[in-house]
Order: sequence, then C-alpha cells, then structure tokens
Amino acid sequence: MRNEALYKKTVLPSGLRIVTENLPASKSVSIGIWVNVGSRDEPTEENGISHFIEHMAFKGTKKRDARRIAHELESVGGSLNAFTSREQTCYYARILDRHLDRAVDVLADILKNSLFDPQELEKEKNVILEEIKDVEDSPADWVHDLFAENIWKDHPLGKPIIGRRERIKSFDRSRLLFYLSSKYLAEQVVVAASGNVSHSRLVNLVRAKLVFPSANGAMPLNRFAPGETGDRSVKSKETSQAHVCLGVPSVSFKDRRRYACLILNTVLGGGMSSRLFQKVREERALAYSIYSYHDFYEDTGVLGIYLATSPEQVAPAVDLVLDELVKIKSGKLSRSEMESAKEQLKGNLVLGLESTSSRMNRLARNEILLGEHVPLKKALEAIDAVKPSEVADQTNTLFSESRFSASFLGSLDSDVLNKIDWAKIS
Repeated sequence: MRNEALYKKTVLPSGLRIVTENLPASKSVSIGIWVNVGSRDEPTEENGISHFIEHMAFKGTKKRDARRIAHELESVGGSLNAFTSREQTCYYARILDRHLDRAVDVLADILKNSLFDPQELEKEKNVILEEIKDVEDSPADWVHDLFAENIWKDHPLGKPIIGRRERIKSFDRSRLLFYLSSKYLAEQVVVAASGNVSHSRLVNLVRAKLVFPSANGAMPLNRFAPGETGDRSVKSKETSQAHVCLGVPSVSFKDRRRYACLILNTVLGGGMSSRLFQKVREERALAYSIYSYHDFYEDTGVLGIYLATSPEQVAPAVDLVLDELVKIKSGKLSRSEMESAKEQLKGNLVLGLESTSSRMNRLARNEILLGEHVPLKKALEAIDAVKPSEVADQTNTLFSESRFSASFLGSLDSDVLNKIDWAKIS
C-alpha cells in the first residue's frame, strides 16, 4: 500500500530494542526513546516521580545546560520534548533527516548524563506545583484525573500522573537517581524512528551513545491487573459549567476484541455524527462538548464518556447518555452504522500515518504492548473483519450499572447522583 513503510527491528544484546519505518520520500525523522515505565509503576510514596524525572532530564547535563538543550535542535528547525503516561515515558525529537546524529546525541545526553542538580531540583518542584494548579484550574482536564481515581480505586492506574503536592515536595536527588537506576533498564527501552531513516545507521548511533544497564533477569516492573470495583462521586468547585466523566473498564491493547470496542466507541461518541453528539447536543442542546474515548493499557482498558453542561442540566444530560447506552444494548448496530464507523476508523488511521510523529508513536506502542509490528494492511483488515454481533457482545459485556464509575466536577451537590436513574443500564 502507498502508506506502508519498510519496517526493521534490532534487539541489542542488552535487550534494548530498535524499531524503524523508512519513508524515503520524507525529509524528516521522528525519533522517540520510550521507557516502559509510568505512574502505575510508582510506589504510593513516590507518586509523580516518573513525571518529575522527565522534567529534570531537560535541566542540564555534563556538557549542556538547560538553555543549550533547548537550543540544540531548535537552531536547526527541529523540536525536542517528552511526556509521561500511566505506562510509559517518552523522550522524542523531530528533525530534518540530515540531523539524526544530533538528535540522538541530545536525547542520549539528557537520558544518560543529566546532573539532577539539587538547586535545579528545588526549582523544578515549584514548576510542577504550578502545573498541578494549572490542571486544577482546568476542570475539563481535572475531571479525568478524578475519574481515574474512581474507576481504578486504590490501583496504581488511579494515581495522577503528575503526582500530588506532598509527594512532589518530598523528592530529593538520591531518590530520583535510585528510581532511575532501577527502572530505566535496557529491556524496558524501545528506540523508535519513522521517516527518512537508515536502520543500520540508527542502530550504530544507539550502540555508541545510548547504553542502559541490563535487568539481568530481574523484574523491574510489578504490574497487576485492577479489579472491577468502581465509584461515583461529586467534587464541588465553583465553575460556570459542570464537567462529567463516566465509563467502564474495558479490554486491553492485547485483546483481539479491541477493534470491536473501537467501533463501539466511534458509534457512541467518536465525532459529530456519533449518537451521543447528535442526541445530547444537536437534538436536545443539553451540552456544548460531549465525546467518548477508549484508552488501552497492558492488561486493561477504559471506555469513557465526557460532557460539559450547566449544573442544572447535568442530571437530564447524563440520563440521556444512559438512554442511548440502553438503546445500543437492545440491538445490533445497523449495517450502515457499522460500515460508517469502520470507514471513519480506517480513515483516521490512514490520515494519522501521514505524520512521521504518529507513525513513530504507533510503532513504539505496538512493540511495547504487543512485541511486534502491525502493518497498516493488517490493522485495516482487522477493522473490516469485525461483525455486528461482536460489537453487540462488547456492548452487553461492558455496560451494566455495577460497572459504571463517574466523576462530577463543578457547582454541584452530591445529591445530583440520586437524580440519575443508574439502574436503567442493568
């Protein structure tokens, strides 16, 4: 197919993996150093440490100060950044293909030679405390953290990625370095690149510059699947709109049923033509923003629904959402709805692969979570192969009153929960 790239994989003796997709027509390369560790891998007393380490990596190395790190790739038109999720930490760059050596050098430098200077560490604590305030001042973001706490309860997946104030304040250099040395191990690292990239050249660069200690058979992660317990709660905060996030545990990234769940999500709230958008916003005008989403993890997933509306309309809006879920449980999707959802999913996938950054992300996630490359053709065929009965099975498996968690944030009282007929989704 036109969008299919030449895929190659190398596993170094240390266990570090290098995966590439060569796109000769591209003038750029997106490269990411992915470490399979995130907030779910943190002890309670170290919640937020993965995100903190990601921040500190940019604060100075043995040969570059923070300003030079920022300038090194920007000065040649490139970019450098990082993110922390619940299961991975990624340090990435996008550059012109001729600057690959420079990008690898900078990424290796911040990962292997960061100083973790105590003065910079104390300054960065204040930056992250301000970041926490920013989240709490953005209810559309904060409600998702509250929802994670409710749906995953005491499981590590329910902890905020950014951490909590009291934990952030307790971090010191020795704790960060110990966490780094015990989690950033070769077997946990995937180097992924997409664009006009030579696989052999990248392998040689990584061999020379990016050496991590090996786990030597030890288990650096102790992940365990969450239970099926959830909760519904209200967080009172003075806001003009109320923000709601509700949903259920779902299947993992490894589960073959994920394509049926993606179709279900698309039908529910995957765009302006979706059932929830049309019913709640267009027909009843009960919300401005409403959508559904599916997050996949190593051993579980979540199908969630978000909406924002005025406090007095929260109960009728959520009731209407539940009504749509009851309808979708009562029968299979129509042929036209199935085909439309499949075409939307396939189109989104193909269009996403126009970006080398999206390709790099997909390449890395497939390697980390599946241990293999999933060609575009295979993914499209898997979407096409989903039957209406499979979507119906997932609908009936996922949606029940006992499995629903919900978080409400805004100018609300806790009695709003009693105004919603949760039992209808039996």
